[in-house]
Amino acid sequence: MAVKRVLLVCTGNTCRSPMAEALLAAKETGVEVKSAGMQALAGGPAAPHARIVVREHGATLDEHHAERLTGALLAWADRVWTMTQAQALQIKQQYPAHENKITTLASAGGSHEDIADPVGGDLDEYRRTAGQINQMLERIEWRKGL
Repeated sequence: MAVKRVLLVCTGNTCRSPMAEALLAAKETGVEVKSAGMQALAGGPAAPHARIVVREHGATLDEHHAERLTGALLAWADRVWTMTQAQALQIKQQYPAHENKITTLASAGGSHEDIADPVGGDLDEYRRTAGQINQMLERIEWRKGL
């Protein structure tokens, strides 16, 4: 099955998953992308440093509003990529009907590392996290249908 929709998940949907969403949306992959947070406070903006870093990559988070992970979002997605192994495990336990499409972003990119959480960090920390996300996105073999 060709992947047409990717959901990226982190904790609060203000840093990692929105950055991953914006960076992926800016690539020519042919997939729709959304993001959500397992503990997100719905409606909140992306972190200021996340907006700056994404802009440096030619994308934007200016219109981002945090969204909490729901079963409806999981049903929408063909693939669900979390930022950490623990997040993937927790979602699989909470939503076992979707476990076959849940993995980490790093696993999709051929690695096993968690994506570092920059929350509360300085701009350079956000840059490192965005670089790590971009590296994983670049490793994914989009043309092979994932």
